[in-house]
Amino acid sequence: MDKTKKRVSLSAKMNLLIVSIILTVSVGLVLISSHFYSRKVTEYYFTQAELAAQAARDQILPDFAENLWNGVNTDEFRRVREEAVAAGDESLIMTWMRSRPSGVFPNDDNDGNAHEELPDPEKEKEYDDLYGDYEVLISVLKECVRLFDITSAYIQHDENRVTYNLADPDEPLFKIGMVEDQIDVFADYANNEYFPPMIYRSDFGWLCTTLLPLAQTADGTIPGYVGIDIDMNRVVRQQRMFLVNSGIYILALTAAAILISMFLVNRVAVDPLRQLSQAAAGFAKDDAELKKEDVIRLPIRSNDEIGDLYHQIRSMQARIIDYTEHLTQITAERERVSTELHMAEKIQTSMIPGTFPAFPDRAEFDLYASMTPAREVGGDFYDFFMPDDSHLAVLIADVSDKGVPAALFMMSSKILINYRARQGGTPAEILMDVNAQICRDNKSKMFVTVWMGILDLSSGVMTCTNAGHEYPFIRGADGSFHMFRDKHGLVIGAFSGAKYTDYELKLEPGDAVFVYTDGVPEANDSNGEFFGMDRLKTALNRAAGEAPQGILEQVEADVKAYVSGTDQFDDLTILCVEFRQPFVPPAEEQKAV
Repeated sequence: MDKTKKRVSLSAKMNLLIVSIILTVSVGLVLISSHFYSRKVTEYYFTQAELAAQAARDQILPDFAENLWNGVNTDEFRRVREEAVAAGDESLIMTWMRSRPSGVFPNDDNDGNAHEELPDPEKEKEYDDLYGDYEVLISVLKECVRLFDITSAYIQHDENRVTYNLADPDEPLFKIGMVEDQIDVFADYANNEYFPPMIYRSDFGWLCTTLLPLAQTADGTIPGYVGIDIDMNRVVRQQRMFLVNSGIYILALTAAAILISMFLVNRVAVDPLRQLSQAAAGFAKDDAELKKEDVIRLPIRSNDEIGDLYHQIRSMQARIIDYTEHLTQITAERERVSTELHMAEKIQTSMIPGTFPAFPDRAEFDLYASMTPAREVGGDFYDFFMPDDSHLAVLIADVSDKGVPAALFMMSSKILINYRARQGGTPAEILMDVNAQICRDNKSKMFVTVWMGILDLSSGVMTCTNAGHEYPFIRGADGSFHMFRDKHGLVIGAFSGAKYTDYELKLEPGDAVFVYTDGVPEANDSNGEFFGMDRLKTALNRAAGEAPQGILEQVEADVKAYVSGTDQFDDLTILCVEFRQPFVPPAEEQKAV
């Protein structure tokens, strides 16, 4: 696949980035300004509603509303209204209202201060009846709508959570005294209380409404409240107009900013980088021998990051030329070391028995072992062999270091122990002689821990000794593994006069011995927590009924699951031997037959 088809130039990326940033900022500015403007507009209309309601309340004498309410809240008025509705004639309501006195300004008013509260005191005769009271209220409400640029103003009366219409310039006379439909947002409103500005939707539209009680009458009652409505669609239209206008201006500024930014970015950054890229691409060619003259030279004198990059590339190319001279030599050396490590791994692996079953013709025991080094070669080792037909020697050891030095020390220690064991003696005697021999020439000051046992296949007695190694686990009559805390001697290679002590394990058919190096309990997870002896015991007993191979596979699986991908820190070596039946010499076997 030709990858050049997917290549996107830096110029395109930078221009796209600039356009994206500027557009994002522009859209953000429009949205933010629109948001704050919307809040201001909403707050403005909230204030307008409050001011309009307050102005209407200040201009309305509560006696007008009280007298109007007392007049229309009668059975007689309701009868007249029903007749007018049936006949479709509002004049019947007007005639009835003209026949009822005002109750506010009686005809015989002699206070000498005739009706200063009216819009036009000279026309007081027009307000001497109930209809005149209604007209006064309507005129105040209309003036309020005009002055405060609101949608509607009205007067209503609330009693026991039932709302009655009193005066509304937008409603016919038929509506006077009629019950208004209840709106959910006013469900808790009662008794002509104050209701702050509230935005809501209903059958009457999308409105901002405030309700303000009228002043109290002389007897302390509140005859009703002033309601102010503002159509929120008007607010939305203003907000949209602002958004369109601001969007046009910001779009023009955005386009100019994009063009200027693209020009500057190409001039200051993209063009010099393009020259630098082309020059760097020609520095190294296939099969070309690099020379000092190949270091790039460009007319870049920018005192910024591009200039720094240019000088760094020149310096890097000079170092590459120097490093290239040594690259072949270094590569050859690494290949030689890798080959030697691979050979060392093969040699070490060949020295440790790895064919299982190890003694397929022997029914007296079963044995299985495995070793997983932390590096190419390790310092752990195990060994097993039969010095004669009736004895099995097993051992496991852990050298104090890792890598190649540990592997060399491991191989020499294994050879010495194996050679000495075949000459006879107990494990303690064998390790004591090997320790003395290692200490004579141990200039590296390395040491090795060893656990060794020799199993008498005739009696099931295993004679063991421990030179600073981990405690073994024994599977006994109860079928489960238990740690056996044997007596430890000094590690091999620490002190030439070290003494070691033998102890015996009486194994019955079905009993088993499990030994291991410290790489098992000290395997750690990602948090640095060790696998530990408790988890090892659990793993052993999970497979306690298995043969040695099954037991070791269970332990390895539990350790691997526990470390969960963490790098192996130490060599991991395990060995298990099971005593199955006593050894019967061929002569005695024939004798029994």
